[in-house]
Amino acid sequence: MRDSAADTREDLVRAKGVQYHEAGVFTKLVFWRAKRRYGHVPLSTRIRAKDPKLLALAELMSRYTSARGTVPPKLKELVQLKVATMVGCPL
Repeated sequence: MRDSAADTREDLVRAKGVQYHEAGVFTKLVFWRAKRRYGHVPLSTRIRAKDPKLLALAELMSRYTSARGTVPPKLKELVQLKVATMVGCPL
């Protein structure tokens, strides 16, 4: 039996994603941007980095939707709530 809660949490994580030392130049740039925005690199970004084309397209989508004036703020809020409801995330 394991003593540490960290060991248990690590067992729950199925996918590791790309680590910083494995990343290419573009991926490191995306990691830097994510760390600046969120304070850490989310696991979803690390998993997307396994496919460079997917990572690039996700970055383009993120830049477009986060740009001012492209999508009305109320619509962004509604979409976030809808997605949270669809995936079972507590509000």
